[in-house]
Amino acid sequence: MDNSSGESGEAVKSRSVGGNTTTYSDRLSHLPDFIIHHILSFVDTKCAVQTSVLSRGWRYSWKHVPVLILHNSSFGQYSSFERFVDNVLSLRHPFNVREMIYTVIYPPEEEEEEEEEEGEGGGEGEGDSQFVKLIKYAVSHDAHRLVLKLFFIMVPEDSYRFSDLFSTISNCRLKTLELYGVGIDSGFESYGFPMLTTLKLGQCLLASDKDGVFDPFSILPCLENLVLSHCNHLDRGYLGHVSRLKISGLRLLRLKLDSVWSTSLEIFAPRLKSFRFHHDMGELKFSKLSFPILDHAVIQIDDESSFMEEDKERLMDCVITLFQGLSNATTLLLDSRTVEVLTIIPEIIEQRPSPFTRLKTLIVKADSVPYTLLNYFLKGSSSTKPTLEFV
Repeated sequence: MDNSSGESGEAVKSRSVGGNTTTYSDRLSHLPDFIIHHILSFVDTKCAVQTSVLSRGWRYSWKHVPVLILHNSSFGQYSSFERFVDNVLSLRHPFNVREMIYTVIYPPEEEEEEEEEEGEGGGEGEGDSQFVKLIKYAVSHDAHRLVLKLFFIMVPEDSYRFSDLFSTISNCRLKTLELYGVGIDSGFESYGFPMLTTLKLGQCLLASDKDGVFDPFSILPCLENLVLSHCNHLDRGYLGHVSRLKISGLRLLRLKLDSVWSTSLEIFAPRLKSFRFHHDMGELKFSKLSFPILDHAVIQIDDESSFMEEDKERLMDCVITLFQGLSNATTLLLDSRTVEVLTIIPEIIEQRPSPFTRLKTLIVKADSVPYTLLNYFLKGSSSTKPTLEFV
């Protein structure tokens, strides 16, 4: 771009070969600040800083962007990324942060070895203080959404524990929290997020520090949306304590479980409207499900072990308890893989009455479904005959 007009952003004229005069305008410099800040909120913070060379009017725009997206994938060395983050936090204008998204992939090999000498996993090395510093910055600047992705954690047992990351944080006004690669321990039960409405946990280890029921979400008074993806509950958690996992949410409206492992899982959600369940492998056993006013349920069972005779009983127990817990659903969606798995364990549908007494619509993503399977889902409704849809 020719910016010879300087800071004012005046029009620049150039003459074509044919003798006609074409006028070009520096539209970037004329954009209102709030539009510039909005545009930059969609890009990585490193890219936002680099836009300062576009024009003098953009030189300090990155300091006002309400969204920080920090990712170390574009840095050659992990230490360079840490210095960049420190500079951003120190040079940025002291305005509130609407969102902070912080992603760390596996550090370079040589730096990884240095960190291992200082301390492993949830230890007290430099990495720990860096994460805590970022969380403090987000909370102190009234962030509404915080995303912390620690993808360099290769072994779940080496995860940074929630207590180590949030123990010194107070007055938290977060509305959305997303954690990946973090160990959810008993500290979560006592911390409290008074305004949190959405919680997403991915590749997290759920492990208690004490014996008994581990119910980490019951202290979230405003929680409406909960997503657990590829999370593993250890019934024998930190220091060998034995616990049973429970998901309680008095105001929970939407729950999604995607490949969650647990030998004992109880769910109590009296206001739950939507439930999405995907199970592909690993052990999962429901002890109790309570969804009295459930509207919509999506079931995806893609368990390869269902083809193994010795694992059929385990899968049957899981599915039977699951269907009983979904008895109040008015709309149920099954995918083709679920249909295939259910036909492998026909004992579920041949020997038991249908629990779906309020079902109004059954949606099936499959070309063909055995009559006995359809009849199992449709025969339980006592009021009106449910609608069957193939998609």
